[in-house]
Parts: sequence; C-alpha cells; structure tokens
Amino acid sequence: MYTDDIIEAVGGMSRFQILMVVFIFGPKMLMAWGMLIMSFAGTTPDWWCVPATAPSVDETYYMNNVTFKFCPTSDNITCQVVYSQDKKTIVSEWGLICDRKEINPLVTSVQMAGVFVGALLGGQSADVLGRKWTYFVCLVLQGGFNLVAAFSVNWQMFTVLRFLIGMMTGSLLVVCYPYIIEFVGKKWRSLASAIPVWVTGLCAFALSSWLRPDWSHQHIILAALHLPFFAGWFFVPESLHWLAVKGRTDEAEKVVDQMSRYNKREKPPNTLQLLKQVAEEEKSLRSSGSKYTYLDIYRGWSICWKSLIIQFVWACLSLVYYGISFGAGRLAGNLYLNIFLLGVVEVPTTVLTFFTNNKFGRKWTAVGFFAVATSAAFGVAIIAKTVSKDEQGVIINVLALVTKLGVGGAWAAYALWSNETYPTVIRNLGYGAANTAARVGGMIAPYVFAGGDSNLVEPFVIVGSTMAVCGLLSVVMKDTKDQPLADTMGDQKNTRGDVTMVAIHKDLENQEASASLS
Repeated sequence: MYTDDIIEAVGGMSRFQILMVVFIFGPKMLMAWGMLIMSFAGTTPDWWCVPATAPSVDETYYMNNVTFKFCPTSDNITCQVVYSQDKKTIVSEWGLICDRKEINPLVTSVQMAGVFVGALLGGQSADVLGRKWTYFVCLVLQGGFNLVAAFSVNWQMFTVLRFLIGMMTGSLLVVCYPYIIEFVGKKWRSLASAIPVWVTGLCAFALSSWLRPDWSHQHIILAALHLPFFAGWFFVPESLHWLAVKGRTDEAEKVVDQMSRYNKREKPPNTLQLLKQVAEEEKSLRSSGSKYTYLDIYRGWSICWKSLIIQFVWACLSLVYYGISFGAGRLAGNLYLNIFLLGVVEVPTTVLTFFTNNKFGRKWTAVGFFAVATSAAFGVAIIAKTVSKDEQGVIINVLALVTKLGVGGAWAAYALWSNETYPTVIRNLGYGAANTAARVGGMIAPYVFAGGDSNLVEPFVIVGSTMAVCGLLSVVMKDTKDQPLADTMGDQKNTRGDVTMVAIHKDLENQEASASLS
C-alpha cells in the first residue's frame, strides 16, 4: 500500500520507531501488571479458626491442623479467623473465605468483563476518534483508577474499580498493537510481537509483590509507574495510516516530515500525492459517508470466516493463558517464584517468534506453538492422573510452564497475524473484536482453573483439546508473511506495492541527482 511504501522510504525501523516503542509499547508492562495483579491479590493466605475467647497472646497455640482452614458448620461453633502475616490480599482484607469464597473468582471475572467492554469500545474509538486520543486518555484513566482502587473500603468498591481498570486495559491492548505496526516496515512488524514487554511487566510484578506483599501497595506502585509514559503525548503523532484514510492528508504529511527528520532520511517528493490517492480511494469506497462498524468485519464471506476463526482462537488462548496465570497459587512451591517463572518462560518464546514469523510465516509459527501447548497440557493431565501427589509437583510445574510457553508463542504470532489480516479502515475493529472474544475466555478462566486444589485433570484436558482445535483451524487460514498492510477494503488483494516502491526510489534518485547538479 502507498502508506507502507512511504514508511519504508523514510525508515521502517529507526530512531522514530524506537521512540514509538518506548511510549506506546512500554506501558504494556503496566497493562500486564494490572491485568494479572489478581494472581497475587486474589490468593488465599493460610488461616486458622481459633476460639473466639482465646487471648491474643495464645492464638499461636490454636493455630494447628485442626483449626487450619476450618469453616464453622453450625451456629454452635464460633471462632475468630487468624490469617498468616506473610501476605495481605483481598481475601484477608475482607474475609473472602468459607461461605464468601465465591466472591474472589467473581472479582477476577468482573475485571475480565471490564476488559471485554473496553476492547469493544476501544476498537471503535480508535477507528473513529483516532489511535492517539484513545490511547492516552485510557492510559491516564488506568493510572487514576489503580490509585483509587488502593483505597477501596470494601470488596464491592474494589470490584467496581477492577471493572473500570479492566475497561481501560482492554482499550489499551486493542489500540497499542495496531498503533505500533502502522509505523514500521514490513519485515519489522514481527518485532512488535517479539519484544518481551508484557513478560517484563509480569516479572516486575512478581518481584514487587515479593518485596511488598500487600494488594493495596501494589496498586499504588502501579499507578505511580504510569507517570513517565504520559510524556509520550508530546512526542508521539497520530497514525499515518489512519490520517491518510480519513482524508487528513496535510496532517499525514507532517507525520512523514517528523519521521524523516527523526530518522534522517529524505521523504519521497510525491508523498502528498500518494497520501491523497489513499484518501481518494477510501472516499470512493465510502461515498455514503457512513462510519465503519463491527459489522464490517463480517461483511462478505472472504473476511467473515477469517474473523470468526481469529475470534475463536483468541478466546481459547485467553482461557488458557489467564487460567494458568490466575491459578499460579495451585502450583507447587513459592507463589512469587511461580508468578515470575510463568512470566519469564515467555521471554525466549516471544524473541523466537521474531525469527520464526519471518522465516516460516505467521501460520506455521502459530501451529508449531499450538502443538507444544497441546502436548504439554495433555502431559499434565496424564501425570496428575497416574503419578502420586508426592512425586507429581515438579513435573506438573514444568509441564504447566511449557504449556504457558506454547500459548504465549501462539498468541504472539496471532497478534501480528490478526492485525495484518485487516485493512487500516477496520484494523482496530477487527483487532478489537479479537480482544473482545479473548475476554470471554478470560471471564471463564478463573472458574475453570481456580475451582479447587485437588483436580488438575479436567482443566488441562480442556486446555489440550482447545489448543489442538486452534492448531487445526490455523492451518486453513491464509498467511500474511511479506504482504503490505492494506489501507482500504479494496486493497486486501494489493498488488501495486512493489511498483509504487520503485517509483518512490526513482523520485528520490532524481531528487538527489538534481541536488548534486545544483
């Protein structure tokens, strides 16, 4: 597409793109932290039900196997709950145990419902109002809601704020990825899914929760970390692709000027002409002046079936990814170490996807990682069924990590693949719908994985089965490797990119020759 050609001419990956990565992808660390904070805040500390009449100095005497996690069964049994002091979570804060234990997964599901709503609204907003406004408004609100959540006075208030935080996170996740890839060259797009920013956020959260094991403090720390990224408003421009298809060609040319200035490259002399061609083509396709909506990602069988597969796969990926993450407390060993390992295991995977996406394509990268996740998940189920509990702990932990590794790699491939499938005019809508579908899986995940401590067979059979189906569906999808980003609905079968690129290079050569003669 013309806009892709312009970006290649002024530098597909240089100083300007690095600036974009810092201010647009950097906050993904905070999104990961905020999304998975319930993997710590929702854990249940050890607790004992000691006699209500026991003097406080003698409480430790009653903290034994008999009173350990003992729920009163009748009105004749009265006791006071004493929690372990090694961590402070919402469970110990508001007594979410015994007959109130269902509130804990409810809070997580409500948060994921917020992400669901945010993904819907964010996708529409980014395509109508623009990437920049949507992104930075949601970033400010996300930081503010986290700060307020730290001072929640009851679980109801906390739940409402987790919903609002989820909304902002959902919107940001929908916007940030298309925003980045609309500024980089073709061969560098896979880098966007390979930078382990999300994983870095998970590892930082694990370290922070270990150093300050208090749910309230974690929200305050997270809110404070938003501040440096607000400065991006003054440096980061609106999407070049979005401005072009909206007919704001003068503003789009200024963005090209900024890119060429930062990257120290000459812009094509016919830049404005190319941008106007994009605008005219989009104007002719949408002569009625109507806005694009989510219906457009299903309009026509050629795009409809792709959208349905993408959305189903994202829902399954989310179910598994967040299920394992929120269920970190069910794994053997130290909670903070498990959270860290579940995050850091994705680092080599996400880096690897940069090379596999470019060499083998998005399709076979995803299929390969789905195969890994499927094998490891069924392995967990087999071990949990056949090996004694005393011996299965480490084996299950390793296989769960491998499952998470496979899911993370497949998701990284699909994030890029999904964006490249849609043209600019509906890219955020398509990506937003995929994220929305993912939140359905996220809402179910706490109940599938956190329902009990004894049974791992059924959850991981579900994981293995869904990952196998996702792998099979991916085989029928068309790969987008080395394809230019389409801008309009009529560009999905674009064949003019190479011709345009040659014309741009000729114009640049003529310009340089004229300059040398003068």
